[in-house]
Amino acid sequence: MSTEARPGVIGRRQPRLDGFEKVSGRAQFTDDVVLPGMLYGKILRSPHARARIRRIDTSRAERLPGVKAIVTGEEIPGLMFSKHQPVLARGVVNYVGEEVAALAALDPVTAEDALRLIDVEYEPLPAVTTLREALRTGAPQIHEHAPGNIGPVKLQDFGDPDAAFAASDLVLSDQFRTPMQHNTLAEFHVALADFSDPQRLLMWTPTQSAPMYQKGLAQGFGLSDSQVRILYHHVGGAFTGRGRPKPHHFIAALLSRKAGRPAKIRATNDEEFIVFRGSGDTHYSFRTGVTRDGRILALEADVTFDCGAWDEWAMILWLPALYLNWVYRTEAIRYRGRFVYTNSVPKGSHHGGIFGRMSAGWMQHINRVAEELGMDPVEFHLRNAVEQGDTTMDASTFHSCGLKDCIRDAAERAGWKDKYGRLPPGRGIGIGIGAQASGSKGASNDTSAAMVKVAEDGIVTVYTGIPDMGQGSHTAMAMIAAEVLGIEPADIRIVAGDSEVTPFDWGAFSQRGTFTTGNAVKAAAEDARQQLAAVAAEALGVEPDALEFCGRKVWPAGAPERALAFTDVIGHTFNGLEGRFIMGRGFFNSPRKFGALAFSFGAQVAEVEVDRETGEIRVLKITAAHDIGRAINPLAVEGQLDGQVFSGLSQVLFEECRVEGGQVLNPSRLEYKLPRTWELPEVDYRLIETIDPYGPFGAKEVGEGPIIVTMSAVANAVADALGGMVPEIPMTPWRVLRVLRARERHGAGPIHPPGLPEGDQAA
Repeated sequence: MSTEARPGVIGRRQPRLDGFEKVSGRAQFTDDVVLPGMLYGKILRSPHARARIRRIDTSRAERLPGVKAIVTGEEIPGLMFSKHQPVLARGVVNYVGEEVAALAALDPVTAEDALRLIDVEYEPLPAVTTLREALRTGAPQIHEHAPGNIGPVKLQDFGDPDAAFAASDLVLSDQFRTPMQHNTLAEFHVALADFSDPQRLLMWTPTQSAPMYQKGLAQGFGLSDSQVRILYHHVGGAFTGRGRPKPHHFIAALLSRKAGRPAKIRATNDEEFIVFRGSGDTHYSFRTGVTRDGRILALEADVTFDCGAWDEWAMILWLPALYLNWVYRTEAIRYRGRFVYTNSVPKGSHHGGIFGRMSAGWMQHINRVAEELGMDPVEFHLRNAVEQGDTTMDASTFHSCGLKDCIRDAAERAGWKDKYGRLPPGRGIGIGIGAQASGSKGASNDTSAAMVKVAEDGIVTVYTGIPDMGQGSHTAMAMIAAEVLGIEPADIRIVAGDSEVTPFDWGAFSQRGTFTTGNAVKAAAEDARQQLAAVAAEALGVEPDALEFCGRKVWPAGAPERALAFTDVIGHTFNGLEGRFIMGRGFFNSPRKFGALAFSFGAQVAEVEVDRETGEIRVLKITAAHDIGRAINPLAVEGQLDGQVFSGLSQVLFEECRVEGGQVLNPSRLEYKLPRTWELPEVDYRLIETIDPYGPFGAKEVGEGPIIVTMSAVANAVADALGGMVPEIPMTPWRVLRVLRARERHGAGPIHPPGLPEGDQAA
């Protein structure tokens, strides 16, 4: 029987299976692991944004009792973190916090004391710590391979943008800016390495992708993949921040190899703001061409990224070009993106990737286009939104799409028609829409695999390589396996967190957990069910395809009175002539060469109140509707929505790393502002189920899609309250007051963010 036809577990509000471990304090994280003979590592970091290293003297530190290993860049000239970037600085440091030397000692206090005994002589060099400085004519050049401090560039056109803009009745442009922001993970960065056998590296660390860590470390140390074993336990958040190994992973391994003992490096609170690879200062220029009746003909985005001292995350450069295809029907798209090197911490991506931050400005721009046409933004979105069956210019096909349903639902429940343009001064309402890929494929073997073991007492063990970073993916995997086998999630055990034991899985990024790994788990459970069905069919005298698995029983279709207990079927299988022990295997690799098979969609309406005297913003309510395919676990989906509303409004209203001279000035959770409980709004959400043909039981992602929409909805609501587009985030009180004053002076025209002058942008 098709499991889709008789849902028993899928769609149930299932509490997390690891909940007891978490609330009881039994959950083990990487920093809880202590190995015999373990040393404690510390990293000496550069105090300069740019300087030449004249001399490093480690002799005093070496003589301190308890110090077991010290490493510097000169000892490891061949160990590179990337093509141009050494693991430990050699010759020159390029940002405050860059790794210069490291040591391991018997205890953390000794390690701290020894670190202060390392003497480094620096010759400060001219530095450029902001985009404006880096792009000025005659600015100091950071890298020989990057004239003008321009790093990689992405230029991509879809269709004929020049012709489409020329044919447009209205063309509008706007500029927008987003700051450096931190992922503020619950679990600090930590790496525990055991490289005492130089042919075998064991690494305990929180990760989103064991294979990426495994392959990165193997390549760096000249090992095969199987000589590197990645182990992780519970993971305290990631938000794109744990996608690949960082320098401290290599350094922990170096110290362990040199000392012949395990070595652990754990970031301090201040170091978290150096180790992280969050988003950097980014400048956007948007341009849209439309017809008089509100049809979009052309979209353009020009984006300049501060990538820091090194370009570590190439994907954020090219992803916006794809995103411009996923929301609206249009005839042409132009994207221009560039990385710019600065003497600052290397950058990566924040929660929501580049899409959320970009959307906070892009949706304000689109809202302005609608208003210039005299159209209601909801009407404008509905006229241009993509639909099921559409194929975009980047070759994405929407096999399921509930975007218009989401727009209508959110607008109706929020009372949009009664409120838009009718609210009193200081109140605002805004709508945001968006999309996100489910399990986007970036490699030919972008595979997830899974194994299922069925024990004689009916307990089923699922072996998976997908990490659970707090999003509940292991509970979802248990529900999928339980549905296929007709048992309960409580009957499922999850084995994960060991690259040597679990099957291959690229990891929990690109929103691939439920979609890609879920399909692999479903296939593995179906393989196990098929083996069980062969024996049960013989015992019941029917064909295997005529069996139903449900309620811990197996019976012929239409004859539940003839049911066998699930454990009885296992007994027949295990104790039969063959003595078969049931082990199912499954994998999933998208048939596409690149991109995603499925996309989630969403719409949210935000209502805000702005105090025009103080600039304070209060979000009153979020009304959300999201097309998530099918909710495997509605309770977890709602939790994801709550969390992403929190993170989205947090980025728009509060989050910012204040930086001066390349130094983060607010490197702690006490100073880096996040919303508090009483600052969170009422959230009213609706799950729109479109049942995607490629997702497991029809499911799609809900890991990042909602945050993109939250950011644009809140931004548009604030813009509505202030009378026009707000050109940068976070929308702090002082920025709000600056916008209000500018509008008093210049009227309702567009306000450009402070930052790059026109000449520098052209560079």
